[in-house]
Amino acid sequence: MVAWPKVCRPRELGGLGISDLKTLGIALKARWPWLQRSAPSKPWANLLVQVSKEVAGLISVAVRTEVGSGTNTFFWKDKWLDGQGIQEIAPLVVALVPKRRLHKHTVNEALPENRWIEDLQGEVDAAALTQYVHLWDILSGVELNESIPDKHVWSLTSSGQYTAKSAYTALFNGAIAFEPFERIWKTWAPQNADFSCG
Repeated sequence: MVAWPKVCRPRELGGLGISDLKTLGIALKARWPWLQRSAPSKPWANLLVQVSKEVAGLISVAVRTEVGSGTNTFFWKDKWLDGQGIQEIAPLVVALVPKRRLHKHTVNEALPENRWIEDLQGEVDAAALTQYVHLWDILSGVELNESIPDKHVWSLTSSGQYTAKSAYTALFNGAIAFEPFERIWKTWAPQNADFSCG
């Protein structure tokens, strides 16, 4: 029996560097929702793409948004408030939003006249009220600029663009590094050895 989860880790994490097809599939599938957000003018951008929980989780971690007009940014789901999403700032407020509405409104639709409040349903306790007031204060300082398109940034690369390698590597975050991997995988012999006698 082979311990495939260990074998399929990158070499620097103690594996043999063999690609794990399931993990690689998640990394590659993340490209489609990324392209839908970063290139909305493409003809296929409006096609419905099935996104698994794993892919959605990767996208939520990897993508942050710099809001301009707010027309291509989801109010409740995207990270558009200085690299944070409303889920991180006010999770108890987001819990009051029905699931069907989480992907319904863009920032451009929800922010004017505080229309986002209409999405809230249910009773608000003291803790949720505190988060609500805090969120209100943050949102009151946001100004949209209709002439600037929203910019989605892939935070796992220095270029801000998606790469399959960065997505694949991110799925191993939290694994313990295997420090001596270079000594095992890289030769220490001199490149040019002279074995001539005399």
